[in-house]
Amino acid sequence: MAIDIGLRSVIEYIANRPSLLCYAFLTYVTVYFATVILFGRKKGRNPLQHDHRRSPEPFVHDTKLRDAVLKDRFKASKIPAHLDVIIIGSGIGGLGAAALLTRAGKRVLVLEQHDQVGGCCHTFVEKGFEFDTGIHYIGQMHEGSIHRVLLDQLTSGQLRWTKLDDTYDTVAVGGSSTTKWFPMKSGKDEYYNNLINLFPDEKSAILAYKDLVKDASSAFFGIVLLKVLPRLLVKFVLKTGLYSLIFKCYRKRYTSRTLQEVLDGLTDNKELKLVLCYPCGDYGVMPKDVSFILHAILVSHYEKGAFYPVNGTSEIAFHIVQTITEGGGSVLVQAPVTKILCDPKGKAMGVRVATGKKELEVHATCIISDAGVVNTFKHLLPENVAKSSCIYPLIEKVGQSVSFITAFIGVEGSSSDLKLPAANVWLYDTDDINKAVTEYLSVNADDADTADIPFAFISFPSAKDPQWEQKFPGKTSLLVITLAKWEWFEEWKDEAVRHRGDRYEGIKDAFGRKMWQRCVDLYPQLDGKKVYMEVGTPVSNQHYLACPRGEMYGLDQKVVRFTPGVVSKLRPDTDIKGLYLTGQDVLTCGFASSLLVGLICASQILNRNIYSDLLQFRKHILKGSSLSKEANQKKEE
Repeated sequence: MAIDIGLRSVIEYIANRPSLLCYAFLTYVTVYFATVILFGRKKGRNPLQHDHRRSPEPFVHDTKLRDAVLKDRFKASKIPAHLDVIIIGSGIGGLGAAALLTRAGKRVLVLEQHDQVGGCCHTFVEKGFEFDTGIHYIGQMHEGSIHRVLLDQLTSGQLRWTKLDDTYDTVAVGGSSTTKWFPMKSGKDEYYNNLINLFPDEKSAILAYKDLVKDASSAFFGIVLLKVLPRLLVKFVLKTGLYSLIFKCYRKRYTSRTLQEVLDGLTDNKELKLVLCYPCGDYGVMPKDVSFILHAILVSHYEKGAFYPVNGTSEIAFHIVQTITEGGGSVLVQAPVTKILCDPKGKAMGVRVATGKKELEVHATCIISDAGVVNTFKHLLPENVAKSSCIYPLIEKVGQSVSFITAFIGVEGSSSDLKLPAANVWLYDTDDINKAVTEYLSVNADDADTADIPFAFISFPSAKDPQWEQKFPGKTSLLVITLAKWEWFEEWKDEAVRHRGDRYEGIKDAFGRKMWQRCVDLYPQLDGKKVYMEVGTPVSNQHYLACPRGEMYGLDQKVVRFTPGVVSKLRPDTDIKGLYLTGQDVLTCGFASSLLVGLICASQILNRNIYSDLLQFRKHILKGSSLSKEANQKKEE
């Protein structure tokens, strides 16, 4: 009894003094890292120790030359000897990790199931029109940004960027005859000043929102830490509840509060709420279901405007692949991995690749999956190994994100002649987006083709790319994207492309006509100029992007995704020895997030903090740029 009373007194004493737990946590971290430094495994080579930029070379427009890089078909003879790492999938998470590991001296093999490298970075050309497939704009690519410095190194300075219009997004609300336009401006101050000009009576709400976005986005670092700190340490802070004191994202409930909750606490103006939450399509979750912190980092991501790769989004993969191959690695397409091989103890040790009627086994020390958590744990790993992992139950707990339909449309006339913006349009029928989308997605399969589309994203890739007119003069490409349910198209999932029957084609055409009409309503000058249209459905996404249910963003991005128990388990170094994860299922969706995960994944394999290396390298680069500018100024004087 005395022992129980004494123990209870100690617990109460500590509970009333949370700073003691913080001190204990910091002491543990210090001791742990001191132990790692003194006795841990050796660090790998720094992949950012040299500046790899060189003078930009002419753009490559020749199809054969590009295909030699982006469409190098799998053959056993092309597998590098003495492999260190095999990467399944060639999205930016996989390619980013591959390039960093290559620069650190590792021999890497990237295997892509599609006939072209790049994942959502890939493009395709039909009837003289080029279309991007997943990258429509990217933030934080201004000169000197951390993302720009990293990509400059991974592409040897050959990947060039152009800034989109200052009004990079426009929100269009209402039907064809009652549309109201709300332009979104680039620039940290310009963005919010513009909102105040649009809603002058809501200035206090907008400024409060600005403060919340800034605070919440700065708190996202806590989520990253839970994915990179040692597992024992993470278990300790979760078990003790210390995470809710240490990490602001949990202390201030930025992860558990939804975007809708935050907006409802700021204003009653429905139109303003819609304009503040308009880019929810960028993460595929409606305001009532999405964690505020995810929305906050998205808004912060575009504070300095939006950018697009010059010569199209396939330039990203085109130049990163060359970095990998120049370092002795290979990036091969039409190389579907059918199984991750594991030894009797459950350690990942290789993959099995389908090569026609045969299968080939390839072995390496490390296996990285950029194929998504569902593909990896439901289809690639041996069932007993997959089910032994703490990640397996998360598939059901988190769920998969919503699917989508894309209309790829070709129009006669240049973007400049048609006065189309280097920007995007977000179209909403109503200011109650939660209700409208919920009702739309509740429609059954038989009525899907007649349902009104409440929301659409419209993009003009031909207007964004300064090289477009040289490649496709007098032509314009545009994309229209809206949400869809997998169940509407599931019956055709096993049918071959172009052989899915009249009913399937009829539903596609119905969606395409509705999506095209929305474009004409907004831009009447397009009427009568459409010469090509192809509609991609959820089963198209499954075929070309290997999304199991045609989903947009892998695992769902709802509030549960950012709970500490889920965050701490979805990390690059899995609990299966030899197996690592990269891509959007690890941190969150989007290009920048997947690139960062690729860096973290490479860090885990190399046993070094590459992000710290990147910060130091960026400091060196910026200092050099500053000295260069000063020298030029003195010469001019």
